Amino acid sequence: MERYVRFIVRHRVAVVAAILSVTGLLATQLFHLHVEIRRRANLPNDHPFVQVQNRISELFGGESIVVIGVFASTGDIFTPQLLGKIYRITDRLRTFPGVVESSLFSIAAPYVKTIATGRDGVLDVRRLMTEPGVTQAASDRIRADVDRDPLLRNTLVSSDGTAAVIVAEFDERMKDVELAHSIEQIVAPERDATAHIAIGGNPILRAELARYTAMMAFLFPIAVIVIALVHYEAFRTVQAMLLPIVTALLSVIWALGIMGFLQYPIDTWSAMTPVLILAIAAGHAVQLLKRYYEELRRACDSTEAVVRSVIGVGPVMLIAGSIAAAGFASLTTFGITSMRAFGLLIASGIASALIIEMTFTPACRCLLPAPKNRETRREHSERWLDHAVERLSMAVIAHPSTVLTAAAVVVIGAAAGMMRINVDNSFRLWFSPDTQIRRDDALLNEKLPGSATLRILVEGGQDDVLLQSGVLRAISDLESEMTRDPQVGGVSSIADHVKRIHQAMQGGDPSAYAIPDDARTIGQYLFLYSASAGPDGLSAFVDATNRRTVIRALSKTDSAAFSREYLRRLQNFADERFKGLPVRVGIAGGTLGVQTAMNDLVVHDKLVNMLQVSATIFVLCALVLRSLIGGLFVLTPLAIAVVGTFGLMGWIGVWLDMSTAAMTAMGISIGADFAIYLLFRIREEWQDGRSLEDAVIASMRTSGKAIFYVSSAMMIGYMVLPLSGFSVWERLGMLTTAGVGLSAVATLTVIPCLAIIWRPRFLSAVAGESLPSIDQPCVPQSTWDIQVPIWVSSGTMSREKNRIEL
Repeated sequence: MERYVRFIVRHRVAVVAAILSVTGLLATQLFHLHVEIRRRANLPNDHPFVQVQNRISELFGGESIVVIGVFASTGDIFTPQLLGKIYRITDRLRTFPGVVESSLFSIAAPYVKTIATGRDGVLDVRRLMTEPGVTQAASDRIRADVDRDPLLRNTLVSSDGTAAVIVAEFDERMKDVELAHSIEQIVAPERDATAHIAIGGNPILRAELARYTAMMAFLFPIAVIVIALVHYEAFRTVQAMLLPIVTALLSVIWALGIMGFLQYPIDTWSAMTPVLILAIAAGHAVQLLKRYYEELRRACDSTEAVVRSVIGVGPVMLIAGSIAAAGFASLTTFGITSMRAFGLLIASGIASALIIEMTFTPACRCLLPAPKNRETRREHSERWLDHAVERLSMAVIAHPSTVLTAAAVVVIGAAAGMMRINVDNSFRLWFSPDTQIRRDDALLNEKLPGSATLRILVEGGQDDVLLQSGVLRAISDLESEMTRDPQVGGVSSIADHVKRIHQAMQGGDPSAYAIPDDARTIGQYLFLYSASAGPDGLSAFVDATNRRTVIRALSKTDSAAFSREYLRRLQNFADERFKGLPVRVGIAGGTLGVQTAMNDLVVHDKLVNMLQVSATIFVLCALVLRSLIGGLFVLTPLAIAVVGTFGLMGWIGVWLDMSTAAMTAMGISIGADFAIYLLFRIREEWQDGRSLEDAVIASMRTSGKAIFYVSSAMMIGYMVLPLSGFSVWERLGMLTTAGVGLSAVATLTVIPCLAIIWRPRFLSAVAGESLPSIDQPCVPQSTWDIQVPIWVSSGTMSREKNRIEL
């Protein structure tokens, strides 16, 4: 390390130029960055529910579904004015790029038909609305048709007739932001005092998510400022404030440049990358600079102080940074593409920070003028934190058992809170209840079948299998089971259309609303319907070979806590009801299936990921400390922080979802740095001839203070996230702050207590050559004779205070 850092110091100009050149090249890749929320990138594509959804999209289209509700301000929707609004919105959607026209559902959609028996027993299949300017008489006829048809009432029109829904499905031709903007342009001309128009669906939610994600461009500078202010409080010098920030900003540019080079879009998770890398990189730089000022007081030469500080802290920084990078890299085992990319980007950002801090930071520190004497004195002057750290150190040394007992009580209380945690993933709950998107969603779920989707695929092994009456009756029974829960409505399938046609052919007899017995009759019914409605009239429900069909439904909730039990019940029913039939049932696609899949993933992958991160940290720390006990020492404060954070989530009612699950990996990886820095400093001080108690006190005054400032900078930096008003980032900022704070407190209390009680051998084992000692303080080139009267009061004086520094 000494040979390395002296090489860096000798070639300081070339090193700085090289780092800036690489930064410039990577900065050119920033122009490739763009915000985009990819639907499938946030899904566990190996999960059976997601595979069913992807299969349905391939067979029937409709990758993205938008739900539009038209609500009458007074009266009901069966007026020429409101029916005209529904017609015009539907007609504009018909010609919209990417719309699946056969899957466009509303009372004005061309593929939504009313069925009756015409003259001479001919099937009469016609549209409900054929023009926007309907008369009141025509409006009354539409009302009668809706009331008569069970597939229209409570599916496309609310039970009280005051609201109507328009469901539009789109392929991936347009991105969500463009789609949401275009939908708003379509409905905007129809907004007036006579009706309220609400828009919902996952594409709208993802577009809103992209808008919040773009806000990181404004939040990041705020984080830079607050972290810089914390650093100024730590050093009280401008140089020491700016150098960690510059180092961290260069690391951010490197990470984002790599991201731009790979042309990966910025999504919700990667948008947090700059703040996280900024905090981690600045934290390592603080540890290095704190050591620099210590060595400067001894060596009295800035260049030599740089060399000695890198020799002392460099190996520890490489170890801590590598372990943190490995912890984040473990997220690449997550089953969600965007989470894997997030872990890889953070790991590459930390690696970039280590490269910059081991090259640019010492080289730049040598190029800068040495701090003036008053700056050094100001940095070294005792302040409130020094007294607080000293009191904490004395308390830990005097009462280690009491401190550990208090920590155990906190862990037990947190463990009780962990039992209250609910695992849930609800996309809509990522947004605050007072946002327009949540208010629209609540309205859609109050009056209409809902804004969340449910899709069930029924697939046979041969053509025309869906013409069998036994199969259609099983589908009809499955629909009845689905509607038993009041949260689910708007259920429709090919079986409903067959029953409608059969009833119409029997003169409208209500008792004839059933599946006929003969497959030939069913085939004739579907042929007659296609002859009147067109060959694509039922393509939203059944394919051309009558082999595959989809059951469509809407739900008032997308909560995985609800959908897990609901889908389990449907699966059990389907397994029993379809037994012996030549079809298989795929449950379930749509929002409910996707959210349940994410819920399953969070529970399984998060447990696996936490074990991976912990095992990685334990193995690496045990290797570098040459002790299994040393690995356990590092894990102990991390375990306390994780249990404490989960306990906080349980007690305040924050559920475990994809966002909070990612936070735990962040907290573990960041918290490992604190424990590693403190343990290595205790070992260094103990090897320097001090008693273990004195080594702990000295380490707390140096590395402990740095840990306080680093954790404070991270906590305050992450507290800018709640300024976004985005619920996910509010929770993430709060929980990350809590996790980092708990890691720092546990490190500064539990590790010294364990060291005092256990006195492990790994802390006294010599890992290599120590720095050459400097017995005499540096003597300035200019000296003065100063007479200093010293008054000593009666009583005892501690050894540490019985000194004068000039």
